[in-house]
Amino acid sequence: MPSGLRLAAAMAREVPPGLGLVVELGGGTGSITAGLLQAGIEPAELVIIERDPQLAERLQARFPQCRVLCGDACDLPELLARHRVDGVVKAVVSSLPLLSMPAPERAWLLRDVCRLVGTRGPMVQFTYGTGCPVPARTLQRGNVRACRISRVWRNLPPASVWRFEPAAARGGVRSAAAFEGC
Repeated sequence: MPSGLRLAAAMAREVPPGLGLVVELGGGTGSITAGLLQAGIEPAELVIIERDPQLAERLQARFPQCRVLCGDACDLPELLARHRVDGVVKAVVSSLPLLSMPAPERAWLLRDVCRLVGTRGPMVQFTYGTGCPVPARTLQRGNVRACRISRVWRNLPPASVWRFEPAAARGGVRSAAAFEGC
């Protein structure tokens, strides 16, 4: 079931204003993409990553002014480098099924996102689960704070939107190397 517009709007509200790229992980059918664009994110500032070649092709046809990269989000740095995506990333918006990913992959993905956005912006993630989609141990090792931003009851199924950002954003340093071994 594709995500609904209310869920997309809740996620888009967490993207900081101003210049910079937004990287969407797991573009799928484009429901979140449409919500991000409707919220005012410029198509040229949106980079969509989708692993399934057919979905990636459909996304590119549906959103021709956006960059759609066909590849695995777990290879984020290599994928962006291979497609010469450069520029400041102000947020990562993810629809990936973190709860079904192996723990090491979740940790690597969060590490890579932390390296990508630094302290400039958040990773915004939705989940259908009742709790945080990243284990507390992984968050602690990476010095990342997780906060449920909203619960979207009028989505089918209901979903929660989570925001991940540096735990020590007020002067502390987040080490991406801390994710090693999670």
